Amino acid sequence: MHSQGQGPQSQSSAHSLLQQQSIVTINSAVGKQNEHQQSLSSVGLLELAHREYQAVDYESAEKHCMQLWRQDSTNTGVLLLLSSIHFQCRRLDKSAQFSTLAIKQNPVLAEAYSNLGNVYKERGQLQEALDNYRRAVRLKPDFIDGYINLAAALVAARDMESAVQAYITALQYNPELYCVRSDLGNLLKALGRLEEAKACYLKAIETCPGFAVAWSNLGCVFNAQGEIWLAIHHFEKAVTLDPNFLDAYINLGNVLKEARIFDRAVAAYLRALNLSPNNAVVHGNLACVYYEQGLIDLAIDTYRRAIELQPNFPDAYCNLANALKEKGQVYSIL
Repeated sequence: MHSQGQGPQSQSSAHSLLQQQSIVTINSAVGKQNEHQQSLSSVGLLELAHREYQAVDYESAEKHCMQLWRQDSTNTGVLLLLSSIHFQCRRLDKSAQFSTLAIKQNPVLAEAYSNLGNVYKERGQLQEALDNYRRAVRLKPDFIDGYINLAAALVAARDMESAVQAYITALQYNPELYCVRSDLGNLLKALGRLEEAKACYLKAIETCPGFAVAWSNLGCVFNAQGEIWLAIHHFEKAVTLDPNFLDAYINLGNVLKEARIFDRAVAAYLRALNLSPNNAVVHGNLACVYYEQGLIDLAIDTYRRAIELQPNFPDAYCNLANALKEKGQVYSIL
């Protein structure tokens, strides 16, 4: 039987660096106010808008920001937050507009260049994105989010070595960023630098022992190195820490399948399907296990379900044909 998908895959952290959108912190740029009392009330309203933004209540955050903007159109804190709100709402033109207004008010405001870079990256204008991210970190050398965003754009531009350096720089400023370290590990793993990747995952786990993603990613490295039992252990640890960790169950099932520990592989795949019932690749791999167990009828039904979910699935068609041939029903594939 052909395997239905790739081997264990590394996962990006929950707040993946590839989707990072940096926003100005509440205290970083309150803006110029004409009177002290107005400044105090504006600070409180901006703090409220930030809390609403963090709570994904973008409509309320925008409403309060616009109220502040009408009071003072030069408040860079408001302009930056409006830029971030519009970015999250996929209103890229407006996001760029408010970032540009912030830059006009303060030409050395690193966060504004980073936000503008995010817009360019979303538009696929990688060179413009890189230019803005690089300017951001030149203006503010300890701007961690700027390095994270720069690294993501460099990965998209396939400049992997420079991306590694950007991640390393971010970690030099804050070594406790276990999510960043795990994502650096993913990049090193993709470059074939497995021992360095392993060191990143181990450090991430040392920093945050309950970080399930790093346990699963470390399992991927052990699997790539042929350490099957260590891989199984780490995938099992990942799903113990996070019982809803879909990718870890899939990784666990794949390794158990390759190790021919079929009963446990079935259990892992069934748990994955409980979390994601329409995952065609998992159905295909589960069917392979059923076939190896001699459960041909169950394998046939499961291959058919995989094809129903993903009609363009060559491996599933091939494996279904083999299973039907074994049953003497080769013409029943359609």
